[in-house]
Amino acid sequence: EASDPGIGNKPVLEVFYFHQVFRNYWLGYSERCHHFVQKFFAISKPGHFFIYVIKFYHGLNSLDMIKKQANYSKSKEVDEIIASMKVVASQSESNFRNKLELLEAEQYGVTSRNDRAAAFHAYNTAIASAQKAKFIHEQGLACEKAGFYCKRMKDNEKSLMYFNQARECYEKWGSTVKVEFIQKEVSKLMLM
Repeated sequence: EASDPGIGNKPVLEVFYFHQVFRNYWLGYSERCHHFVQKFFAISKPGHFFIYVIKFYHGLNSLDMIKKQANYSKSKEVDEIIASMKVVASQSESNFRNKLELLEAEQYGVTSRNDRAAAFHAYNTAIASAQKAKFIHEQGLACEKAGFYCKRMKDNEKSLMYFNQARECYEKWGSTVKVEFIQKEVSKLMLM
């Protein structure tokens, strides 16, 4: 685990905590991600660009924790994050529309499991929005999340399609860790 770079230097700490949230989210360390989110929020100024990016990852991380633990105590927090993302997406569509749409798709996937058509629409909207914004890593993430939704719904064919799209995005992004992770999921599906 990385140590704090220095207590007295807030701008350095903000950047450090931002990168720790980003890093730990992408590597799948939910508890560490949550830890650094709390540290970031403790020192950040309202309205800073980084806050909304952190809220995005915090929202996704919270939804992941709800899925793993069926702990709906984080649902209100996710609702608040989505409400703030709606505001910022209205002010900076190219940077935040896809993030809002992925949060909404994931929330929908957790709360409305029976309406698959609406869930697929929500995930596909998030994927298209990330592609339009040219955020290849977030396009891959939206594809990955859609793949896991399909896997939970026992739709292996669609899951495989989304995972393959995610792998292509992660290859373009240059993340061998994510490519290998997705390839393991594809291999598991091929065995089913």
